[in-house]
Amino acid sequence: MRTDVSTSMNAGAKGYITKNSAPEVLSEAIQCIYQGDRYIESGLLKDDQQQQGSNDSQLIIQSFSAREFDVFRLLAKGLAAYKVAVELCIGYKTVANYVTQIKKKLHIASIVELAYIAVILGITKH
Repeated sequence: MRTDVSTSMNAGAKGYITKNSAPEVLSEAIQCIYQGDRYIESGLLKDDQQQQGSNDSQLIIQSFSAREFDVFRLLAKGLAAYKVAVELCIGYKTVANYVTQIKKKLHIASIVELAYIAVILGITKH
């Protein structure tokens, strides 16, 4: 992912498109973000990085327990950990433990990276 995209997403952006994007891309981005998903214009994702990372990540995600996957999916949609806890009717510390496990399994350091993986794999719309 380009550094400006990473920087923006780390700063809290819910989506990223370029000013040269077609109007349809803007419309799709707005709809995705309105539905609670994150959006990164597909042309901004590096194809080689996307292909290699998606194969490894897909296998790891397939090994998730049902609860780990639920937490992963909700985090990727942009929910904060405390909202995930409310949504799943579990404690905040339990969610924090799942987040730690998920990051460790995926070899990532941030929720932005988690969302990026979800977008690449089609778990959330991009």
